[in-house]
Amino acid sequence: MKCLINGGLLLVLLMAHRIWADEDVVVAPGPDEDLEVEGEVVEKEDKYDMYKNTQIDVCNNVADGVFLPYVGNCSMYIECENNTIKDIGSCMELEGAKEMCGGAPCELGYDPVLQLCNYLSEVQCLPECESLRLSSFCYDNTCTKYVLCYYGKPVLRQCQDGLQYNNVTDRCDFPEYVDCVANDCSATFQPEDIIYLASKASCSKYFVCSDGYPWEQECAPGLAYNPEGKYCDFAKNVDCKIDAAARNIVPYSRSPLRRADIECPRAGVHFYPHKSRRDAYYYCVEGHGVTLDCTPGLHYDPKVEECRRPEYVGA
Repeated sequence: MKCLINGGLLLVLLMAHRIWADEDVVVAPGPDEDLEVEGEVVEKEDKYDMYKNTQIDVCNNVADGVFLPYVGNCSMYIECENNTIKDIGSCMELEGAKEMCGGAPCELGYDPVLQLCNYLSEVQCLPECESLRLSSFCYDNTCTKYVLCYYGKPVLRQCQDGLQYNNVTDRCDFPEYVDCVANDCSATFQPEDIIYLASKASCSKYFVCSDGYPWEQECAPGLAYNPEGKYCDFAKNVDCKIDAAARNIVPYSRSPLRRADIECPRAGVHFYPHKSRRDAYYYCVEGHGVTLDCTPGLHYDPKVEECRRPEYVGA
């Protein structure tokens, strides 16, 4: 049994404040160092709301009536209207939730593909931010919005100028190197018409759609995916000239973190341009700073706090 979403609470987006006063900054410690001021560890906020700490509208370019998952709580959802957040709600608070659980304790989660609430065990929830790890994950099916995580803080990010989030490299990238295939999968289960999708980033990778989700598959070494036959074939039989791997971009999540050589505010989340490089920037979380690189060919734009095509920087 499944119950449809029909309500929630109004959520107002607040612009993030960027305060960098002399008395509120310390030298940015490394990823594994504790932040101390006058011998005492600075207290960090217990609660953090990424929807209030951004200038990005999570509902931008989202059709009216579409619901989005709520980062940090798989049971919650966001309703969009007129490109802004209209309501926020929880599957556990919906009318009929108790009946769905049969009067016994149970957990419900929101399924963004089927746009409904279901038993939590049957829902593919968004990843959670780990306390000390730098990571990222895609937020919506357009591949323009993603979540960047550091020190357990999720930060909403948005790619510009037609760029898309690349979950292989953890950053905005040119669309020809990104496998943004979620919208190509039907949410209707059709065993007689299984959908296979070729990868744009790898000759040996492809996707199989099941219940609206694209499941990544990899051919055995020496084989390549044949989109005409829909099977793995000898590489010599497949006309594939993808060279994404030749760029040799190591994802943030698997790279040694590089300490930021600036002073970071000891509270909040902040982004700053690099002091000497146009293709890099600083990411500060609760006084901890790291240096992040843009995708080769992109420059950091402090106006939108993201890497973008050089011709649009400052526009």
